[in-house]
This record gives sequence, structure tokens and C-alpha cells, in this order.
Amino acid sequence: MSIPQRPRSTRRGSVTVAAWQRQRLGHTDRLRIMDAARRYERATHCRGSGRHGGALRDTGLRVLWTLLYRGWGRAGACDPALAQIAQEARLARSTVQHALDRLEALGCLLRVQRGAAQGRRWVQATNAYLFRPPPTWASDTGNRQALESDSKNKAQEEAEWPAPPPIAEAERQALLVKWGLAGAGEAATT
Repeated sequence: MSIPQRPRSTRRGSVTVAAWQRQRLGHTDRLRIMDAARRYERATHCRGSGRHGGALRDTGLRVLWTLLYRGWGRAGACDPALAQIAQEARLARSTVQHALDRLEALGCLLRVQRGAAQGRRWVQATNAYLFRPPPTWASDTGNRQALESDSKNKAQEEAEWPAPPPIAEAERQALLVKWGLAGAGEAATT
């Protein structure tokens, strides 16, 4: 005769963690992710633009560091609440939300919304965060050097401006006469 086992009691309000939501990151993996994020931040920073930082900004790096080093729960998933992230990173909740949006847009992490249906309502639990390896992040620079990226960006900006409309020959001649360049214009056309 076997003794029936009682299910283990859980803390009130806790959410079960699926196996695919657990992610094991060693110290070197965390360092690699933070290093790649810092490099991306430096690469996207435009001096003289009036903006503080690049695409991730300082707040994005602080939130990423908090998730990597302070966000892991006992169940093996990175699932801290927004208030906990904000407290650890010393930021406002809205700032944390914007930083998470920027990190997700980069492809650095995947935010998994979790919750449960209670009656007719959906009750939000904490999100789970899964980290992607740096080679899979979105990047417009790829493996190019910074100077190549600058020349590519300038070429794109020039391509975005429409070409000026052509000037009629009679109007062109009138402008050349007006500016005192009538002889130079005829020499250029012949």
C-alpha cells in the first residue's frame, strides 16, 4: 500500500514556471551579454545629437544588469516584478517599462507575459524574461567599422532627400542673366 502524497503547498500568489521559461546563464554568458549591450550602446551613440546615450541609454543598461544579476528567482526563471526591477535599478516604473521596450526591440531579451484566468478576469502575474545570445540581436551595423557605418548613414540620408525639380531652360537663362553669370552659363553648356 502506498501512502498518498499531498501536493506541495505553494506561496500565495506564486505562478508555476514552465521548463522552457527556465534559462541557465553562467557568469561568462552574463558578461558576454552585458559587454555586447555596452558595445551596441557606444556604437549607436551620436555625439552632438543632444541625446544622452545611444539606442539603449543608461537606463537600458541598468535594467539589463538588474535582470541579469538580480532578477533570478528560486525556481530558476528570471521573473521579477516591475516594482522589484525599479527598486533594484533605482529607477521609476515607467522608465523601467521604456527600457524593457528598448531591450526587446533590440532583440536582447524576450518578454513572456504570464497570468491566469480567475473567473471571467485575466490576472497578470510577473513577466518572465528570456535572454538571447548577442549574435541574434538586431543591428544595422553588423560587422562593419564605425567609419563605414557613418558613410552608410550619410548615403541613406542623401538618398532620402528628393532631387530638386528641373528648371526650365528659359528660367535658367533668366537667372544667369540676373546673377551676372550669362557668359559662364553658355560656356558650361557648350
